[in-house]
Amino acid sequence: IILGAPFILGSSTQESVIPKLDYLQKKLLLDEASLRKIILVAPNTLGFSIEGSIEPKLDWLQNRLVLDDEKLAKVIMRFPTILQYSIDDNIEPKLDWLKQRLDLDDMAVSKIVRQFPTILGLSIPNKLEPTLAWLQQRLSLTDRELSNLVQKIPALFGYSVGTNIEPTLNFFIEALGDEDRALALLVRSPDLFSKSLEKRLKPRLEEARVAGLDIDAGCLSRIGKYTNKQWIASVDFQTRQLPPEQ
Repeated sequence: IILGAPFILGSSTQESVIPKLDYLQKKLLLDEASLRKIILVAPNTLGFSIEGSIEPKLDWLQNRLVLDDEKLAKVIMRFPTILQYSIDDNIEPKLDWLKQRLDLDDMAVSKIVRQFPTILGLSIPNKLEPTLAWLQQRLSLTDRELSNLVQKIPALFGYSVGTNIEPTLNFFIEALGDEDRALALLVRSPDLFSKSLEKRLKPRLEEARVAGLDIDAGCLSRIGKYTNKQWIASVDFQTRQLPPEQ
């Protein structure tokens, strides 16, 4: 904490640090471990005043994102750094951009932030807009289809196009042998982008091929979505449905 916020050495523990910790703990309904996590990730928060910064920022977030106390706490816990961001220079412009770019109402914007609060730490010109532009062009999406896609899985904003999204897309294209069917599958189930190529998709595809299963959209969906127990049971069931070898 000291390395991240050396100003603490010059602050009064009783008059400055402890009141802020007490306020955060009560406002966000935090236990000691959760409070410690927030301060370790965002130590500069202790340099802001309660009345002049912390309290109005939390109130603003709660009102703008329509959050009750529990949901507000979850957003802060998942992305403590938001406490260090400026409302005028960072948070509000980003929320306004999301609303306009994806044609969303306030509740839809709130849902995206609740599911992926880290989005508030990503650059619009360097990350958010390029990711949307790539997805829209490569998946041949209308504006509405693009909006629906990222609302289903806001974490897409945080994925790397080069090391995650594009390789995953190529995996499904090669597995199906049909680009149009692969695009349709991923647009219908964008959560497949979140599955690990090396730990899940590739090994299970090889298992399906060795078992002699048909590699169609249904099979690939099961490859991506099933738990290990479900996948093993599915392969066993599908294998038993195969016609006996002549």
